[in-house]
Amino acid sequence: MKNSTNGMSASRKILALAVIVGLGGLGAYASVSLSTDDKTPLASATSSTHSAHSTHLATASTTATAWGSNPLQLAQATAQPAEKIPAINQGVNTVLANNAVTAQIDMPNDFVPSSAEGSTENSPFARINLDELSSGQRAITLLASNLDAVAQWYGMSSDGLKQLLLSDSTVHIDKKGRLLHIDSGVTAAGDVMNATTTATTTTVAASTSPFPLDQTFKLHTKTNSTRLLYLNFTGFGKNPAFDLDKAPATFSDAERLLIQKVWLRVAEDYAPFDVDITTEAPSVVTGKIGVMILITPQTNTAGGYAYVNAFSTYNPNASPAFCFPNNLANSEKPIAECVSHELGHTLGLLHQGSTSTEYYAGQGDGETGWAPIMGVGYYKNLTQWAKGEFTGANNKQDAYAIMLKQGLSPRVDDHGGTIASADAMSSTVANGFNNVSASGIIEVPGDVDMFSFNAGAGAITLKAATAALGGNLDISLQLLDATGKVLATSNDAATLATTLTATLTTSGTYYLSVTGAGKGSPLQTGYSNYGSLGQYSITGTVPMAIAAPAAIVLTTSATEGKGPFTVSFDASKTETTTLKIWSYTWSFGDGSAAVTSTPNVVNAMTRHTYTKAGTYEAVLKIIDANGKTNSKSIKITVS
Repeated sequence: MKNSTNGMSASRKILALAVIVGLGGLGAYASVSLSTDDKTPLASATSSTHSAHSTHLATASTTATAWGSNPLQLAQATAQPAEKIPAINQGVNTVLANNAVTAQIDMPNDFVPSSAEGSTENSPFARINLDELSSGQRAITLLASNLDAVAQWYGMSSDGLKQLLLSDSTVHIDKKGRLLHIDSGVTAAGDVMNATTTATTTTVAASTSPFPLDQTFKLHTKTNSTRLLYLNFTGFGKNPAFDLDKAPATFSDAERLLIQKVWLRVAEDYAPFDVDITTEAPSVVTGKIGVMILITPQTNTAGGYAYVNAFSTYNPNASPAFCFPNNLANSEKPIAECVSHELGHTLGLLHQGSTSTEYYAGQGDGETGWAPIMGVGYYKNLTQWAKGEFTGANNKQDAYAIMLKQGLSPRVDDHGGTIASADAMSSTVANGFNNVSASGIIEVPGDVDMFSFNAGAGAITLKAATAALGGNLDISLQLLDATGKVLATSNDAATLATTLTATLTTSGTYYLSVTGAGKGSPLQTGYSNYGSLGQYSITGTVPMAIAAPAAIVLTTSATEGKGPFTVSFDASKTETTTLKIWSYTWSFGDGSAAVTSTPNVVNAMTRHTYTKAGTYEAVLKIIDANGKTNSKSIKITVS
């Protein structure tokens, strides 16, 4: 085997992120260890070499790094202007298929894409044998009497399929009648991206890569999921490995870093879903539903292609989706946008276009400049799943409903959304402040994650950050008191992250809600909260809570009597389920020795006999679990 240029090290656990979703309830998030790292294409996925020492991140593990400790992300670096990327050809009905790319499309004849309802039973494709892969009117002509059956399989009317073929030149029918998109790439002669100040990315050196570089081909988001999206950079069959440096035998540090950053971006796009985004070929495929997408250089003009509804029983010997990085400027963002886009096709999604273009390029500017993932994502910083809410949209598909039918479900909610179900924020005391933190994922539109924290009176600052690479979540925060009254809100109009500041007037328990927000009107330059899903992390400082001492509840059997007079004292109701008492000290006022409880025997009740006539003051002193002291006295009269 040809080794990587940065060498191979022993398999080791990488504690690089907080996995809830436990990222609360996720199980292991990232599995990273040694793998086959050379660029020799695999004859098949089942023949690849796999390390027997794969390690997994523990659910509760959190390690702060330069990339942060968010649930599905390792990135929290300072945003910098994006590099200029050549523009994509957006012309309507541009003919993208050419002899080079169509000749490379070679899916097995027995491959059956799922129906619109997610079934592979009774498909029409076995009986279909067309002369060529085709598009537009040619595809309609070749389908002939099979057109109705193919349209029905994909959940369309016959006229609907005809209209799709005639209006979107990227839509093709292969020789077996199966639907696929051949998507355009970045054209070197095109206009450069005109917004170096309006799109952001994160630039880091290899020395601060998200994961150790020798772990690049062992990255996972959710190893316990039965759903799988395998990002294959290592080559497969006749398809070569990803290559930037014309050194096909090994992966350089720069190549590994770019692969990790592409993976992070794609992982964020699919963070809300119960699916494992991985760079490692699965060693066990039994029970797995999903697809492999090849990121491989090819000699053609396409950016990538994918079969519609290919997300089905995982086939390690075929790839229904491709991205061609050499036609995507060999750059992190366009490659990642292509991968998420083509995988969207395998999950049943068609293009988000308009009446004037096959791919909608988005709207707005800056960090919140927006585009649909199933349109053109190269020009805007914020790309999200969409349902055609922008002006002139020609596709109103509910992306989540379509993907659900194809077998991709949202993750189980990681945090409750009410005060009663709130999860306590992590808390660390330092420099006289309570430093609080939390992380999570907004899984569905309208999802609310609620957290609680204790604070004293004074100023608080709570900062919410989304994924630093390709964040999809526009974060909105609310601060509430114990009654549910909203004390403060925060949603920065210019950024996806936001900071909430407030001044608390009293000590107590407070609550922070996190949800996804929209911006302005999707019919103009904004977007709704439909696609505002993904990872977030919360950090902040709040004043130390100055708790009042426990209130003493003291009763006696009697306060007056003839000597010798025995009195029973009872303070058992002083302790509550939320506040424990560490010690009780009883002084009876008659010169007898005080009685003090021990750590193992807490005397909330006691008895004392007064033998001489007189008036005495019995005193109870307590120390509670917060270290606070309190006392209470009661007069005893003996005749």
